[in-house]
Amino acid sequence: MIQKTIAPFAFSALFLLLAGTLFWDLYWELVWSFLSVVGLAYGVYKKGTLGQLVCAAALLAPLSIKLSLPFADVYLPIEFISTATAVVVFLTIVNAAKGIWLRKFPLPLLWLITFLPGICFSELLDASLKFSALNGIFVVGFYYGCIALAERGIRFPYLPYIIALIPVTVVALYHFAQFEFNPITISGIFKPFFYSHTMYGAVMAFLAAIALGNFPHRSLWKWVFVVCVLLTLFSGSRAALWSLVFMFLLYALVQFPPIYRAILIALAIGIFLFLGGTAKVEEAFAYNSFESHDPQASLVEKSMSVTNVQTDASNIERLNRWVAALRMFEERPWTGFGPGSYQFTYLPFQEKRLENRLTVKNPNSPPPGSGGTAHSELLLQLSENGVWTPLLFLLMWLRWWYFGFFRVAKQSPLLPFFLGLSTYFFHMQFNNFLNQPAFAILFWGTAAYFDYQLSHKDHELLR
Repeated sequence: MIQKTIAPFAFSALFLLLAGTLFWDLYWELVWSFLSVVGLAYGVYKKGTLGQLVCAAALLAPLSIKLSLPFADVYLPIEFISTATAVVVFLTIVNAAKGIWLRKFPLPLLWLITFLPGICFSELLDASLKFSALNGIFVVGFYYGCIALAERGIRFPYLPYIIALIPVTVVALYHFAQFEFNPITISGIFKPFFYSHTMYGAVMAFLAAIALGNFPHRSLWKWVFVVCVLLTLFSGSRAALWSLVFMFLLYALVQFPPIYRAILIALAIGIFLFLGGTAKVEEAFAYNSFESHDPQASLVEKSMSVTNVQTDASNIERLNRWVAALRMFEERPWTGFGPGSYQFTYLPFQEKRLENRLTVKNPNSPPPGSGGTAHSELLLQLSENGVWTPLLFLLMWLRWWYFGFFRVAKQSPLLPFFLGLSTYFFHMQFNNFLNQPAFAILFWGTAAYFDYQLSHKDHELLR
């Protein structure tokens, strides 16, 4: 515990630092922000109200707006609250002998440690430090923070998160109506809360999966499921829609005993190959002419456009980003170019044959709609951090898949968490959102509850 004799000196030092900012205007916003975070964290720690702080984070995460401050671009208020949450969790680990959390659930911490080689050899040290710190805050605050809540029997605050999405959706519908419901404009209607429709779709698909897994427990989840599925369709995100299809297939398979799940998958693959499925896939990639940005295309046609790598600029540019990420990995396989550096360093590694209207040639004048980084969670980590970070990330996923799919019972309380995570397992092949606070709290919080329940009730959950 913090000694009472030290507290007066600590507060005196903080007061002097605060007073000094009145005369020293350089980075005064950073100093005040730091003191505010420390003050909030100390108060929450002393009162033991971590649960309320995480609930506030869940409520405010979807409503946070990106603002440019003199020292950084930050999402407020969620990055302020998430930092305070991480500080509270750190104090709890240090002062309440909770280091056992790190020993029982080491993989997220080890994943963070693998950022260090990339930081040491980073092309952009400032960007790498900020990106790594942000991921560290999310893992400590949301993953280990939710481990602390699960230990106290407190549920993850899905309901406040869902409630916060209501005004986000209303604003998006208002923006869409202003553009006369032109489907071309849908990518930007979720601003300023969500930077793209793909992230909104990923969130809705994730929540739809959580709701589906909770059907046996409360009838309210059925309504949440229906609304989230409809809003996933509304988002226009192809990856989000296909992640729902992927999750539905898993849900259907989980209804069978574990041994039959593996048999059915092997049987389906065998039938697919026997009926010439490989040739059909090659044909789909070679002759598909559906365009994802065609305003006249139906929802089904837009969804089917994922295999059009001949004329669809979005797909071609995604291939270009993947090629660039792999080339960056080939050049620096052990350290990468530094966390958070991809968008600033990938330009020389692009493939000329894949150039299209979305290809960035001049970083000072990017074409409209060319945002994003590697468009793949694994390839992004591979190019920025080298081989170790994605290996640890895959190890986490292998563990979740083993217990969530091959061993979990169909009525297990683990099922909602696994189904939610499974939507991002599919989606992360095409996009990356773990550095976005609104998605990070959902992902790491769900992962924490999955891991905690698995470690404490495995004999009941797996039957």
